[in-house]
Amino acid sequence: MVILIVNGDHDFRNIVRIILKPYGYDVVEAGSYREGFWRAVEFKPQIVLMDNIITSKSGIDLCRDIQAISGMQATEFLIFTDFDDELEKVVGISIMGVIKKPYIFPELRKLLPFSSIQEQAG
Repeated sequence: MVILIVNGDHDFRNIVRIILKPYGYDVVEAGSYREGFWRAVEFKPQIVLMDNIITSKSGIDLCRDIQAISGMQATEFLIFTDFDDELEKVVGISIMGVIKKPYIFPELRKLLPFSSIQEQAG
């Protein structure tokens, strides 16, 4: 399964990649809105993890742009946010969840199927 991480913080992307790789996820990274869009076109991820604001643009808009790519309608999105009302803005997006900062890593473990990927590999 391919996961795209879109976040402006290189260290954050690296930590998420380190956490996900041992569970069999193929992780692709992007540091900006534009790069995230083109990585989605190239790699067709099944899940996109992204910050709610990417290089001063809305992560929600990037979700919509990615879902409009041919073959990406079933892609699921997990958004990291500072705001309580972020779910109100995701109408029409195949949203897997919204994680309120700073609780990203404990919540990520709850939302992504870590054990099922590992069992499939074994």
